[in-house]
Amino acid sequence: MLRGLYTAVSAMQTTEKKIDVISNNMANANTTSFKKDLVITETFPEVLLHKINGQLPPEAFNAGARVTVNGENGVYRLTANGGFFAAHTPNGISYNRETHFAVDENGFLRTFSRDIDGKVDTSQGNYILDANRQAINVGDEAFEVDAFGRLLVNGEARANLITRGGPNTIGTMNSGLRLNKIETNFTQGSLEATGNNLDFAIQGDGFFKVTNLAGDIFYTRNGNFTLNNNGEIVTSEGHFLLSEAGGSILVDGLDFQVTDNGGILVNNQIVDQIDLVDIVNVRMLRKQGESYYRIAQGEEVETRPFTGEILQGYLEGSNVNVIKEMVEMITAYRNYESNQKVVKAYDELLQRAVNDIGKL
Repeated sequence: MLRGLYTAVSAMQTTEKKIDVISNNMANANTTSFKKDLVITETFPEVLLHKINGQLPPEAFNAGARVTVNGENGVYRLTANGGFFAAHTPNGISYNRETHFAVDENGFLRTFSRDIDGKVDTSQGNYILDANRQAINVGDEAFEVDAFGRLLVNGEARANLITRGGPNTIGTMNSGLRLNKIETNFTQGSLEATGNNLDFAIQGDGFFKVTNLAGDIFYTRNGNFTLNNNGEIVTSEGHFLLSEAGGSILVDGLDFQVTDNGGILVNNQIVDQIDLVDIVNVRMLRKQGESYYRIAQGEEVETRPFTGEILQGYLEGSNVNVIKEMVEMITAYRNYESNQKVVKAYDELLQRAVNDIGKL
């Protein structure tokens, strides 16, 4: 009974956070270059459930265990009809009848997600464990998984992916839903013409680099710039727009144009170049407010050549679709109310159990 109560309460807590995120998205629907956030949820790590004083012989539990393997483009998805797959999570070892993994840069098998380009990203994945609860490393060697859950390298068994549990293992259980992380959606917002010579919009992927007086580097797609008293291009907060040389960009109020690739053109002469970066690991960017981003602590920025286009006299709008957010909000409220009713029902059952059964 209590398991259902925990599941409903965890769903309510996660839904409440989702409502907060949707509310923030809607509040910034008209904020220049705002990128909406998405709530990523997951189930609590599953744990093995055992019978007390279980008497089944081991062969009764292990009999008929088979693994279905689907491997394609370096990605493996496995399903077991006997035994469990184990993964090491930040909250302990999780067990499941299904798993998916790829090989990370160090040769370990890890669960994965997809980056902005749809490519496999194992950087934040959980390590897949063998039957001895050890992380599995295959290096750069080719491998396969057979129908018994054995990992084979050059035809030889390197590890067993199936954890058998024990003769008194019933199955797995978890405590419901929880918040995993909040991801930022970096898709392009709508482009709005302003006619202002100091308004720049990026069409395609990429960011402007700006810095404050302390030398801290920020990334932004908000191209609503202005000039300071020295004639340098700055943001509304006074952060300097950086050039490729690493300094500020001085135009001193002159009539200038910006080329497609960010060149500053005065009297048909290139006088400076805006530092534009296309960040590969955008998932490592963290919002700092006012449409600024910084790379997560301990991470390094991975960049590639800028292939977008700069449009002068335009600004990029928010990528929030208010109608879709409203639908998400209504759905979230209904889910919250449904789980609230479940909690109320459990509360009434527990109350009756205490008052009625306690009289016997």
